[in-house]
Amino acid sequence: MSYQMSYLSPQSSWFKPGSSFDANRGFLSALNREIDHVLDGFGSYPSSSGISSHSSTPRMSVTESDISVEIETELPGVDEKDVEISLSDDVLTIKGEKRMEGSLQHSDYCHQERTFGKFSRSITLPFGPDPKSVKTLFSRGVLKITLPKSAAIKQHTVKIPVKSTM
Repeated sequence: MSYQMSYLSPQSSWFKPGSSFDANRGFLSALNREIDHVLDGFGSYPSSSGISSHSSTPRMSVTESDISVEIETELPGVDEKDVEISLSDDVLTIKGEKRMEGSLQHSDYCHQERTFGKFSRSITLPFGPDPKSVKTLFSRGVLKITLPKSAAIKQHTVKIPVKSTM
């Protein structure tokens, strides 16, 4: 039996401190960690053989600069050929599968915490990147995705001064 889990991250987590979305950042980050903790608490779902067949949601780090958004996703034990990245407007989706080696399938485990199976993670970006400009690098179990900002997006951001009434 295989289970699949999708996860949509809150948009506010993609904005720098000081942005208009920053006011709820602490609350949303804490809520996000609690939801992850609850979902991790369910663990994996062992099959009748006692072997997990559900892979946990991949962990991500997202950074934003004036020129790009960079996403690093932990995918330990996943082969490059088993990862699929797609972009639909401003939604980036990473799908894949962590496969169990044949020799592990027939082992008699006393305890099993490793997870195997399909995973999917989608995030909403603060802009719709050009798919042709997206760059990926997969090394040592970490997938790095760089999404450059177009000149129009860079020019569209305008700082508005704040004036006091005194």
